[in-house]
Amino acid sequence: MKQTFSDRLPSFLYRRSISTIFVSIAVCCIFLLSACGGNAPSSTTGDTGPKKGGTLSVGLIAEPTTMDPLTSASLYDTDIMVNMYDTLVKYDEKNVIQPQLVSSYKYDSPTSLTLNLRTGVKFHDGTPFNADAVLFNLNRFISDKASPRYVDVEDIAAVIKVNDSQVQIKLKQPYAPLLNTLSGNVGMMLSPTAVRKLGTKLGNTPVDAGSGPFVFGEWIKGDHLLLKANPSYWKKDANGNQLPYLQSIRYRTITDATVMYSNLETDQIQVASNLDPNNVEQIKTNDNLTYRQIPSPGFQSVQLNISQPPLNNVHVRRAIALGVNRQEILDHVLKGVGFVAHGPLSPASWAYDRQYTGLNYDPAKAKAELAQSGLHNVSFTLLFTSGNPTTTQEVQFLQSQLQAIGITMNLKQETFTTVVTDFQTYHYQAVFIGWTGSIDPDGTLYAMFSSKGGFNYTNYKNPQLDTFLNKGRTTLDQAQRIAAYQQAQRLIVEDASRIFLTHPVVPQVSSKNVKNYFLSPGGSIDFSNVYLAS
Repeated sequence: MKQTFSDRLPSFLYRRSISTIFVSIAVCCIFLLSACGGNAPSSTTGDTGPKKGGTLSVGLIAEPTTMDPLTSASLYDTDIMVNMYDTLVKYDEKNVIQPQLVSSYKYDSPTSLTLNLRTGVKFHDGTPFNADAVLFNLNRFISDKASPRYVDVEDIAAVIKVNDSQVQIKLKQPYAPLLNTLSGNVGMMLSPTAVRKLGTKLGNTPVDAGSGPFVFGEWIKGDHLLLKANPSYWKKDANGNQLPYLQSIRYRTITDATVMYSNLETDQIQVASNLDPNNVEQIKTNDNLTYRQIPSPGFQSVQLNISQPPLNNVHVRRAIALGVNRQEILDHVLKGVGFVAHGPLSPASWAYDRQYTGLNYDPAKAKAELAQSGLHNVSFTLLFTSGNPTTTQEVQFLQSQLQAIGITMNLKQETFTTVVTDFQTYHYQAVFIGWTGSIDPDGTLYAMFSSKGGFNYTNYKNPQLDTFLNKGRTTLDQAQRIAAYQQAQRLIVEDASRIFLTHPVVPQVSSKNVKNYFLSPGGSIDFSNVYLAS
């Protein structure tokens, strides 16, 4: 989940649907990416090619929360984890899913997927990656119904070991987003030996837990988190050179986006996860910096706890949605970086409905909805993450816009981790937050809006919506899936458990010498192929 240049939380990191629909999606994505700067690795013009060594300093706008994929709900966690934990499958630079820890896969039927596993791969603790490891990791999610990601695996009937290098996943019913699931947190493979040994320490000190290009070094909370190159990484580049190129990665938490830019300008960091949009034009004209972007499938929103009055009144919620001038926020606060959101599905999604405008800005209709609510002196409190001037300006715009239609919105700042805790425990009325989203609509919609969704922190339930969402994930026909998700989006917007504001972009914001930078639609920062040019 990612806000435009501010705090971010993911729903999921799934980017695409199963192999039967790759071609049509790829055409759509190529169009989108060519229009917005492309997703090819950053240019290597002027350098002599990949080279080994160097420490990359990275600025994160918020402190990560855990290094356990099972419990993680923050994209800042994923920024770290994707560099330690390999997934079973992974999206390439053309947004096509490719084998990663599996060497190949095959659907035997709509309810059976066979995974042929890569051999010779070892975890950081020296133990082998094999079928037993796959069963251990997938069963962690399947057996934990309290995990917010349980909805991603609830359709798995069994994971069966065929032999040491082959696994079958049996499904209760067809599940279109399965490969998406295996490219995200659920597909992250950890050493069973390390997980058992670490126990509750896994979240803070995942020593030797992964098989990825970097190993865990240390995490001094509030200061830095250090990863070191895995000297025995299994993966090589196109020329046969062992990855990774970097010697180490040092992550620093810098909660003020303006300070983040200053650190980038002065080479205190070489990659910034987020920036104040006011700095984008400066970056583009700075010969020492690189800026690229692609559309994000995520959204920025005001998340409402609809069990809390006055937000349990749908007319109040619709009044809020109709009273928000999204274009004004995009133009004046975000400086045009992003897109107006009319619902949860963004222009990066193959189910995006270009004709749908949702509850668009209309002050007269907003006041009519407020009158229909039967309530007077409506007020509520909005939580937002402290430390980022852009976020503060956005919520102040919202406050002013709602005041104009007769709604008082009080503002309360909290640290990012406190905001996460408060909305996960439903101790809030409204929260200003962003979610990463997914190219595949299931990853954007199901977990947040279905009645049993693991990330449904709004107390929103609609049986008709559940029907559409279930149809979207159990049919393999893309046209039927698009119809189901577009119908689902209309219900979500009309019920207004979230007020959708803008769709962000996924940017590369880095020093010029940072090469081979992969722009992931999910927003996570993957350094497995990055190197530092001279």
